[in-house]
Amino acid sequence: MLVKALFLSEGHTASTDYFIVPYLESRGYEVSLLDSRFFVTDFDSKPYQLLVISRYLTAKQLSFLEKKTPSQLKIVYFMDDDLFDFHALRGLPWLYQWKIFTKAVRHRMRLQKLCDEIWVSTPFLAEKYAHLQPKLLSPMLSGKTRETKPAVQVCYHGTASHQQEIDWLLPIISAVQSRTENIHFELFGSRTVAKTFRQLPRVSVLHQMSWTHYLAFTSMQKRDIALAPLLNNRFNAARGATKFFDYARMDAVGIYSNIQPYQGFIQDDVDGFLLDNQPEKWIAKIVDLANNLQKRQEMIQAIQNRRASLTLPNL
Repeated sequence: MLVKALFLSEGHTASTDYFIVPYLESRGYEVSLLDSRFFVTDFDSKPYQLLVISRYLTAKQLSFLEKKTPSQLKIVYFMDDDLFDFHALRGLPWLYQWKIFTKAVRHRMRLQKLCDEIWVSTPFLAEKYAHLQPKLLSPMLSGKTRETKPAVQVCYHGTASHQQEIDWLLPIISAVQSRTENIHFELFGSRTVAKTFRQLPRVSVLHQMSWTHYLAFTSMQKRDIALAPLLNNRFNAARGATKFFDYARMDAVGIYSNIQPYQGFIQDDVDGFLLDNQPEKWIAKIVDLANNLQKRQEMIQAIQNRRASLTLPNL
């Protein structure tokens, strides 16, 4: 019979994946996550023998645990920063101080009373809180943090004028990420775009940059797959096929909307892919191409040959 442990955390973090998860797995636990950003008073503790609280709890969540947690459930508090000393927060951004204060510092006495053990991540914390008899954990690799499958980087480099395309890609990226574990997406966008996509795993949103900076950026970066969706509207009718050159600089295989200006410029299945704007087609193509390194390598050669043919000779 498997011994089950539940850890309560604001999603997976570096600390949960380097400390909590590998430590528990090394001791034979089957480990599950309860996301504290969404948990209020609705989890069933019966299947678990151990609950690990990582860093933060709201007052409402703490009250629930104090009242509803069965006595046979062992509870541990894990601390990877100095979260019990308000004075240690001096110099940090005000909002970060407030978060730590409201979700950790002010609960320290209640947490000490609730929890059977305190776990810490550094010798400094172990020494400072020696009176709590903390257990010192060492960072380790777990199955999650050991890369077993090469990462595939997919980018979409649209400007602010492509907000419709960014919105269109959201469910596509969500579907791809739910079906894969090694694809990483990169987009350009505002804070609003970053906030929209932060719900998804393995998605980075970069700040917009000037053309000069972007030219230098793409000359130094390599990507595996690049997306160029274009919705059929009056403004997009005047666009050019310059994304081909941007993506070719990064040795990326492009997936393009099957409309002008890409239709008639991109040679389908030779130096790029032309797809109708049907989300399922884009999802399938991204996943298939990510899993076919040989196909990507063959196409990169064709892309670079095409790029060379469209380059002015030195005069």
